Amino acid sequence: MKLSLELKQIPKESTVLIGVSGGRDSMALVHALQNQRKDLTLVAAHMNHGLRDSAESDAEFVKGMMLRWEVTFEGFKPRPPTSGNTEEWGRDKRYEFFQKVAKKYKADFIVTAHHQDDDFESMMLHFVRGTRVKGLSGMAFTRSDFTPTLLRPLLYTSRAEINAYIGYHEIPYRDDPTNEDDTLARNFLRNKIIPVLTHVYPGLAERWQKQKSYWVDLQKMLETGARTFMQEFLNKKEGLSRPAYAKLAYPLRATVLELWYQDSTGRHVPDSATLERWDEAILTFDPRKKTEWDPSSKKMRFLSMSKERAKLI
Repeated sequence: MKLSLELKQIPKESTVLIGVSGGRDSMALVHALQNQRKDLTLVAAHMNHGLRDSAESDAEFVKGMMLRWEVTFEGFKPRPPTSGNTEEWGRDKRYEFFQKVAKKYKADFIVTAHHQDDDFESMMLHFVRGTRVKGLSGMAFTRSDFTPTLLRPLLYTSRAEINAYIGYHEIPYRDDPTNEDDTLARNFLRNKIIPVLTHVYPGLAERWQKQKSYWVDLQKMLETGARTFMQEFLNKKEGLSRPAYAKLAYPLRATVLELWYQDSTGRHVPDSATLERWDEAILTFDPRKKTEWDPSSKKMRFLSMSKERAKLI
């Protein structure tokens, strides 16, 4: 049995770094790449988050399996944070580690094992929390903002197919017990809500994925329009023109704010409520009033108003 993989973007004889947690998805991906693309040089990277009891044994399992499969292995255990968003910290540290290892081995690509069900869950999570066009497009198959490019070869492969592949080839893997904790929003969606939806509407995730290009293209149109506006009405010294901004429709205003925040901080806007707070401030605040812009930075920054401009201070 072969596993459905989208690998057209990976040329022959490439070096590929694979993010390997030890779970069924990443173990299936390593096995499939090793057997379906024998021309590739594979490097497995595992980050031990140290946040659950099984973390050490998970790391030893991945290291042992990669030795058994003759795949180069790199492991890393960062110091856990004492405060803040642990999930965000883990994601940032993990990709930072992947890029470092990729540079060491001169990898041409980084690949992760996110699949169709992960993609649908992410979109649903954005949807129930309140999202814009970007959230409805789900995960990107390719991320060129990474060095090297990050790909998700399993993005259009279902969890059911991966499970069947694991069973057919009797591939060992580790279960993450936290996946059963339904107090976590993603797990509640995965374990309680989505099974009901797919029972009533079979093939729902696959049908939604067929619409991804629509949402992706729509987001690109918004970003192109926002960049054009920003070139004329936003500059670092004087800030943003409030009258010009007020003439935009909300989808464009929100995109301008998203891009402005990314350009000034290197991060994504945390949530829709933050965007709405900034938007209201620019549209309604009196001169000399301000609102928080980047409270997570060492020196807190604010979005401050004058009669004509909104400026970062």
